[in-house]
Amino acid sequence: MKAFYLNIGLVLLIGISQISFAKLVTWSDNIPSALKPFDNNAQQIAAIAQDNILIYAHPATKTSLPTFSKQPQPIAKFSTAAIVVPVSSQEVAKTLSHYTQYVGLFPTLKSAKVIETAGPVSQLKYRISIPTPIPVLNFNEDVVMQHQIGQNSISTMVIDGPIPYALGKFEWFNLADNKTLVTLTQWGDLNQPQGFLFKKILNAFPEVKLAIPNGSSAFVLEALKNKYTTKKVTALNAGQLPSPQLNTAQINKIVQVSANAQQPVSIVLNPVTVPYTHGREVLRFTTSYQYLNATPQQLQRWTQPLSYKEIFPKQIKSIKTTAINTQGQDADFKVSVGLGVISIPFDFKMRFSYPKATENNFYANGGDLRYLKGQIQFLPQGNNTLLKMTTTIKIDEKAPFLLKAARSLPYHEMLPALGANAIFAQKVK
Repeated sequence: MKAFYLNIGLVLLIGISQISFAKLVTWSDNIPSALKPFDNNAQQIAAIAQDNILIYAHPATKTSLPTFSKQPQPIAKFSTAAIVVPVSSQEVAKTLSHYTQYVGLFPTLKSAKVIETAGPVSQLKYRISIPTPIPVLNFNEDVVMQHQIGQNSISTMVIDGPIPYALGKFEWFNLADNKTLVTLTQWGDLNQPQGFLFKKILNAFPEVKLAIPNGSSAFVLEALKNKYTTKKVTALNAGQLPSPQLNTAQINKIVQVSANAQQPVSIVLNPVTVPYTHGREVLRFTTSYQYLNATPQQLQRWTQPLSYKEIFPKQIKSIKTTAINTQGQDADFKVSVGLGVISIPFDFKMRFSYPKATENNFYANGGDLRYLKGQIQFLPQGNNTLLKMTTTIKIDEKAPFLLKAARSLPYHEMLPALGANAIFAQKVK
């Protein structure tokens, strides 16, 4: 269910609406640089991102948004996604500045038409189309965006969309050895949606607001990553989980960034294969870090499955637990999400084990979500805590029909875990 609504939300964030054509809008970009939370050091970000997708947030700040006449300087919470690609910064600039060639680059985008151009400023109409097994959820919509080319950046403002007040900025930074750090920093006001279906989704699953900023940025940078790189697939042993290879200084910096923004820092890892009884399954894990103002012992209850009812109070209808030994238990979840005339019920079964009182390992052992597994750790940071959460969620071809609809959406193997981690980390906070 997380997968279904997260992906729908990501698509809608790009901007689904009836288009009202507008003149070019005068706008002075006030979007913070992606480098700011990391001491304006591109190499520092690249060293943490490695060949993964790094996602982090900025402290709340005022921004400039001329389309928001009632509040032209709203408080924005920007988030950034970053990748390293093995091409020159000139090649990246060429790709990102050819807007009509976004078709074929970004999934779901079917056409891009220039409305008006004046120097470095262009306004475009984009067409988005996504077929699903459920006709009422098919997408065939338009969006208008205004792009402005800077020295090593392209800033974008939504002119018309279901998230009518939104900003974003690509930046690219030259690294050694013909490598480039590419970043996307964006923010959208999710409290004033215009699209009918989008409103329904947020009413049914308001927690998705916590997932959309991370997921939408990852959606875009995953497409760029796929253009320039070949996925590395690593084989894991039974019971093994992947983990970012970070040194102590890098972990300390992640703690600082999370503490300053009060948001998680996430790393979307490369694909791995995991052994199952039927053979190896390709999965995509995300590791998220969240700084918390409490001791690990005070946070211990969040390792227990019954606490998930507090994370998703509207969606989880019941949780039944059964002890299997002194260090483990099974949990049966019954979940239902309503979307107007559509209600999507499903069950999933999980097994939890506890190597430590402030740590759990979990995996699906039945139900409608076969490929769900991960680990939660509450790591001491003096009198405070660093939450480290590593998760994968993949909906398989044998899932119930309504749940399986998510498989028709792009990156369905990647975005659910990223969104679930973001929701969990912020709800615990």
